[in-house]
Amino acid sequence: MVKFLVDHKTLLNGLNTVASALPPKTSLPSLSNILLETFGDQLRLAATDLDTTVVTLVPATISTQGAVALPGKKLLEIIRELSGTDVSISTSGSRTSISCQNSSFTLPCSSRDSYPSLPSSGPENDRVSFPLEQIKEAIRKTIYAVAGASEIRASLTGLFWKLNPESLEMVATDGHRLAKLKMTDFKGESEIEAILSPKALNLLIKIISDEPVYMSSQGSQISFHVGDTSIFSRMIEGPYPPYEKVIPLNNTGVLKINRADLYSALKRMRIIANPATHQIMFTLEHNKVILHAENTDAGEAREDIVAFYSDDPLQIAFNGNLIVDILRNMKSNNVLFNLHDSGTAVIITEEEQDSGTDYLTLVMPVRLPDPV
Repeated sequence: MVKFLVDHKTLLNGLNTVASALPPKTSLPSLSNILLETFGDQLRLAATDLDTTVVTLVPATISTQGAVALPGKKLLEIIRELSGTDVSISTSGSRTSISCQNSSFTLPCSSRDSYPSLPSSGPENDRVSFPLEQIKEAIRKTIYAVAGASEIRASLTGLFWKLNPESLEMVATDGHRLAKLKMTDFKGESEIEAILSPKALNLLIKIISDEPVYMSSQGSQISFHVGDTSIFSRMIEGPYPPYEKVIPLNNTGVLKINRADLYSALKRMRIIANPATHQIMFTLEHNKVILHAENTDAGEAREDIVAFYSDDPLQIAFNGNLIVDILRNMKSNNVLFNLHDSGTAVIITEEEQDSGTDYLTLVMPVRLPDPV
C-alpha cells in the first residue's frame, strides 16, 4: 500500500528523466516498469535495464509510505497527457489508481520485491566533481565516434575515460574515425580508466541543471550524480585499443578551411554521393578545394570552396558522413586538415580551442583505385 500526492509538472519531469533507461525490448517484464518509492518526504523514481540505472528524487506529499512498480511507458503516456496541478497515486492490492483533476486511470502494478535492487551510490568522499556543461560538451565532441552495438570488439562500443592527477581524457573510435579530447582543467586525486556506455552518457547530456556533476567508481560500476538525479552504469570490459599508435606523426600538409562552408557543401554533396560508400572526392589545389560526388544512378555534383592550401596538389576521398559528423561537433570558424597522402589518416582540429583543452579528430580516407 502506498499513497501520495505530487505536482504534475514535477512528476512528468522526473519520469522523463528515468524513462530513457527503460530497455526498448526485454524478456524480463520487471525491467519494463518504473519504480515509485517513497523516500522520507520525497518520491524516488527509478528505471533500469540492468546495465544502466537512473534514479531521481522529486518532492511529494506522502500519506502512506511504500513502493510500487508500474508499466513505465504507459505511466509516462498517462502523466504526459494529464491536465491539472496535482496527481494522486494510490495502490490497493495489484491495482494502482492515478487521478488528476477530472481524469482517473487504473494500472496493474507489481510489488517492490519484484523489482531489481538499485545500485549503491558509494562513499561521497571518493567522488570527483566536474562542471556539468563542460562535461556535456566534451561528451558530445567524442561520443559520435563510438562504434555501433554490432561491433565485435566490445571495447569500441563505449567511450574511454582516463582520469589522473594531470587531466581528464575522453577517446572514442570505431576503426574508421577517432575523437580524442583532453582537458587539463579537470584533475582527479586518483587514477580512473573506464570504458563507459553511450546510453548512460547520453542520459547525462539530457540533464538540465546548474549544479556540478559528481563521478565515482565502485568495482565495475561508474556513477554520475547531479542534484537529485543519479546515473549508474556498468563499465564495458576492456582493454581499450592503443589509440595513440594510429595517430600519424608526419602529416605536414595543412589545409585551413571555413567550417560552415565545408559543412554546408558536404551536405549538398551527400545528396548525390553513392549511398553505399558515401564517397566524396577532395581535390586540393592552391588555396582551393574541389568537392566531387558521383553516382551512376543519381548523377554528379561538384563544388569549389576557397581555402588556404599551399602544398602539392592532392586528391583524397572520404566517407562524407564521417566528415559531416566531425564538423557538426566543432564550433571554431576554421578547421585544419593535417594531411600526408591519399592513403594516410587525416587529422582534423579546430583552429581556435578553449584554454586547457586539446581536441583532435582523425578520419581514414577511402582507398582510391590504383592508376592504370
